[in-house]
Order: sequence, then C-alpha cells, then structure tokens
Amino acid sequence: MAAGDLELRVTDVRGSDLHDTIRIELFDAQGNCDYRNREQVRRQITLTGIECGPLAFYRVAVTPTRYRTRQTFVAIKEGKTATVNLSFPVEPRKVKDIQARPFPDLAPSLQAVLEISDIPAYRDDKGNPLQGEQLYEALKPRDRACLLNLYAKASNTVLGDGKSCFDHFGGLTLLHQDRFFARTHGALEEEAAVSPLFREESGALHEPPAGYTLGHSFKTRDEHGNLQLTFFRRGDTGDDYLVDVDIDEANGIEHVFEVVRNQVTGLTNPYDVREILIASQGLDPGYSFVFG
Repeated sequence: MAAGDLELRVTDVRGSDLHDTIRIELFDAQGNCDYRNREQVRRQITLTGIECGPLAFYRVAVTPTRYRTRQTFVAIKEGKTATVNLSFPVEPRKVKDIQARPFPDLAPSLQAVLEISDIPAYRDDKGNPLQGEQLYEALKPRDRACLLNLYAKASNTVLGDGKSCFDHFGGLTLLHQDRFFARTHGALEEEAAVSPLFREESGALHEPPAGYTLGHSFKTRDEHGNLQLTFFRRGDTGDDYLVDVDIDEANGIEHVFEVVRNQVTGLTNPYDVREILIASQGLDPGYSFVFG
C-alpha cells in the first residue's frame, strides 16, 4: 500500500505554541473519514503511514479544545511529507478571564481618558463613578477586552490633522463588550468625513442617548475589523458631542480563518475582534487569554 506522511504545525494567532489537545480527522474525496486521532500537541505533530494514491486529496479538520475548528485540503504523495501550517482563533466560550497589562503600563492617552470617565455601570458604594486605575481594575473581562481592542484600533487610525481617532476622545460614558461611548467634539466628525480611511455609513441602528440627536456615521475601509464612529450632538449649536465607537466583526472570523461557526446572535464578542485585529491588521491589543 502506498503511503505518505502529514506534518501539522499549529499555533495561536500570535504564532505561539498552541499547547492544546487536538482532534485530527482526514476525509477522503467521498467524505469518508479515513483517519481520526486525538493528541496533546505543543506546536508540531507528524502523522505517518497515510494511505495515498495518484489523486490522494484529503480534507483535514483540526479541532483543538480551546480554539475554533479549522479545516484545509492537502495532497498526500507516496514517500513524501506534506506540511500544513494552521493558526487558530480562540473559542470564546473557553475563555475564563484575560491577562492584561496593569494600569501604570497603559499608554498615557488611555490612562487620561479613564481618569475622566463616568460610566453608570461602574460606580462605588456611594454612587460615585470609578475612574482611572479603580475603573480599569473593576472592568469585567469582556469590557476590558473591548476597551483594549478599541484603543488598539482607534489609536492607530490617524486622521488628516495628524491626530489619531483616540486622541479626539474624552471621558467614557458607556462601555459594553462590543462598544463604548466617549465625549468628543465636532472636529472629529469633520475629520472623519474627509478622511480617505473612512466611508460614510447609515447610523440608523444606533440609538441616540437622551438629549442627543443622531449625526453622521463613518466606517473604516478595512476588509475586516472595521472601526465605526457614530456621532450624536446635543442641540443645534455648541460642541457637545458623543461618539459611539465599535469594531464590526461582520463574519470576519469565518473569512479570515476559514472556520465554520454556528449562527450567533447577540453582542459582538471582543475575543473574536482581538483575533481579527492581530491576524488581519497586525494590531495586538496587548492581552492574553486565561482558560478555565
């Protein structure tokens, strides 16, 4: 029987060793599973003695314990070793917490915004807003991940005035796992309107906060992981603006990594956004995952 080998090299999106238990399945052209194994793998594993013929073409499905399933196609040739490199986005349901840099190590611009934030969901026992380091340390894991994702993207999106989007943000007034609201001014809306990095989008799905009216909405032209800025203004005069800041995941996990995901409803998961930013834009929000 003619046979060949398959070498799998598996990493996370940062290129680090996966260190996980993985299930490996090989399916032939008829969809039959010709090989199935479950192994504890650091980065590399070689499967030997795989049956092959002149047209031995297999679908390879790899399912880690902590990461999403990925699949690819590979030709196995007699006496040869086929090599497959796969990087895996995390399975958000397996993440218990995140490990992020402490407040003193954050960028000064991010520290400054947190120092003047007033988020109703984060208050002390007397009803006073948590701010600065107290706020940062109190954030739920997904809220903190969202904050760091948005900082990574917004601080690297530079406008025509030489400032980044994040440089135009004031204190936060709301923070969820998929977005935050920040105080800002009309200059940011004007800069986004003329920036070649943005295109105008409908903001109809964005509900204005009480006392504000909906303005324009702009989204970056990235293929995946788009930064969206939706503006709200209080009154017809003055410079009292809020901006709703989010990153559009928009099936990016499926497209960037070619993974299959069940239909998901609800809020965008910030852990998916992290993987997209790292893999498709080279922007690392600077936190790691802690698994249960």
